[in-house]
Amino acid sequence: MTATLPPLASDKMPLFIVGSMRSGSTWLRDMLRRVPDFICPEETHFLRWSEAFRSPGGMAPHVHNRLLRKHREMDGVTQDVFDLILKRSPSKVHLQRRYISAFAAAKGVSEPFRWFDKTPQNIYGLPMILSEFPRARIVHLVRNPLNVVASLQLGRQVLIPDLHGAINCWLEAVTIWDAIAKSAPRRMIEVRYEDILDNVPGTLSDLMEFAQVPCSEGLWEASDARREKNQWKTVLSHRDAAIVARRCDKLASLRGYDLPAQVRAAEDR
Repeated sequence: MTATLPPLASDKMPLFIVGSMRSGSTWLRDMLRRVPDFICPEETHFLRWSEAFRSPGGMAPHVHNRLLRKHREMDGVTQDVFDLILKRSPSKVHLQRRYISAFAAAKGVSEPFRWFDKTPQNIYGLPMILSEFPRARIVHLVRNPLNVVASLQLGRQVLIPDLHGAINCWLEAVTIWDAIAKSAPRRMIEVRYEDILDNVPGTLSDLMEFAQVPCSEGLWEASDARREKNQWKTVLSHRDAAIVARRCDKLASLRGYDLPAQVRAAEDR
């Protein structure tokens, strides 16, 4: 059967979840998927790449990346449909919106629906998101950098062996956010992962109010929270934890994380 080009999905106030990897965005996505007719595919990475779309460098990740191919399989979007979308999309925005329609069709979801995208690395494409999706809402999910770095060093999902490389995942995301967030304060909100865990129903309800997505009570309970393991205490050496604290302290303290105190407390035990 010949593949059919999916239509452009509605641009009615989509939600983008961005930030550093290993900040809890997958868990947050799964929680938000409970909202009826609020759909989200696996990570797309459509808007993160700095290379111009349809340039050789800009096309390479969509054609050759095995993880993204796996994501499309999980979404139910066949290769022939994706190839057609890729071929017929003149811009990243068209690629994103047509893919959402293909995903919805694969899951048996029909209009009207609202959609969101959970690709943390889209933080690097934040200016384009703000410009090309003028009604979009953006959530920056931030987590204690000690735990982010520890998770990246542990590598069960994503491995970054270089300590400074892992630190830079957190630092670059936060730095980009701080440079841009003031330009559209009504459309952008930062949420701490730890605050969601402290009050899952209340925080997620507030988040949906920010996104202007109607939802009923009872979708989330306090028991939905995951226990923050603070695995940095066993994964990071005291020296490495101190390096994380030194490099991230300024931006982390603005978000209520007292990294030097946490490192000292762990050493005193």
